[in-house]
Amino acid sequence: MKEMGTIKPLEKGIGNRGFISLLLTMACGALNDNLYRGTLMLLVVSGSAWGGSLGSGGTGWVTLMVYVPFLLLLGFTGLLSDRYSKRRIIVLTRFVEIILACFVVLAMWMDSPWFAFVILILLASQSAFFSPAKYGSVPEVVSSGNLSRANGLLSLLTNACIVAGLSLSGILLDYGADVGISGTVFVGIVMVVIATFSFLITFMIPRAPAARPDLKMSFNGFKTYWRTFGDIRRTPLMTAVFAWCLFYLVASLIIVIIPEYKAPLELSDSQVSYMLGAATLGVATGGGIVGIFSGRFIVVRFIPMGAVGMTIGFFVLGILQLPYIWILVTLGLIGLAAGVYVVPILALLQHMPVPGFRARCLGTANFSCYVTMSMSAGLYGLMAIKVGSHPETWFLITGIMAAIISISLFFMMPSLSRGARPESFSTVQDREDHGTA
Repeated sequence: MKEMGTIKPLEKGIGNRGFISLLLTMACGALNDNLYRGTLMLLVVSGSAWGGSLGSGGTGWVTLMVYVPFLLLLGFTGLLSDRYSKRRIIVLTRFVEIILACFVVLAMWMDSPWFAFVILILLASQSAFFSPAKYGSVPEVVSSGNLSRANGLLSLLTNACIVAGLSLSGILLDYGADVGISGTVFVGIVMVVIATFSFLITFMIPRAPAARPDLKMSFNGFKTYWRTFGDIRRTPLMTAVFAWCLFYLVASLIIVIIPEYKAPLELSDSQVSYMLGAATLGVATGGGIVGIFSGRFIVVRFIPMGAVGMTIGFFVLGILQLPYIWILVTLGLIGLAAGVYVVPILALLQHMPVPGFRARCLGTANFSCYVTMSMSAGLYGLMAIKVGSHPETWFLITGIMAAIISISLFFMMPSLSRGARPESFSTVQDREDHGTA
């Protein structure tokens, strides 16, 4: 007999139409969001079109504009994704993205940095509605035994598209100028095309019933976070959330550090994009490797391996004065280690909660990581005033942080291993499921 509340996957494998459609939609969203963020980061660095508009450490402030909407909204949007059909939410957010992409074209045509920053915040807000729905949909379209494979592909494509968007921003800026179009306007046009394709793909995602149609809604997202933390605090899921946060504490710094190579190395926007592209290739490779070698299981020993690999790479970039080509290679290896780290954790976050609690757990986990990313972006923006924004200095700081994280992970391994067991699937419930609320 099928357990009450469990949504049966459409197929056992990861080659079904539902998962592929969801994967493509995720990838398009990640590509568009970060294409725009990367463009703004390149525009605000010293010597660029809007250089100085946000002061020293401007890339950190642009990144913070992306994170704050997630902090404010994820609690509510996690509830929304458990209460209503995730597919419906995905379709609506993809339609809104088309409208916002059109406004990007307008903001760039007007050459208005503050209008552009407002659009960035709005894009991040619609992504906050999209995030719990997309991640919560993965266990609905693949079986529990295929979560590692599914998340390997998800990490390979989606995380690659995050960095690819950042990478392509500089290339598109240069290409637009070469063909006689404003580079910034050209970026906006590309975003409209990607958003339209993403919207059309959503109609291939199969319909699925709401996981908890009786769930009480609350606009107080922070109350949702607090209740969710209370429900998971004595489970391995809490440890997975903590490990997830630690990853993004250092990973978010890479994105703001790399554009700062532009001035000291006298690089073009395209060359800066190639550096981000090297990390893209690494993330895709690392995620793919973990997805393949994990098979039908969640292999948590990949997590500390990835952390140690990132730590070594950060120290290499922080201590050695490397030429451009070797910086590319090192960034690629750091990206590979990052892909190895993140796939098992994402699988754990989807593996343990019951279906009617999954979106709230993912929303709370994402809220937590956005808190840490906001802290690191704010730290960068403030400390850059005192210590400067030189890449070697910041990679050394990041290396020290990563070393502390690597040591901490070894103490978390027993809890993570318990959470990865097959019998831990769909076992973490909220208080209402227990009948105590």
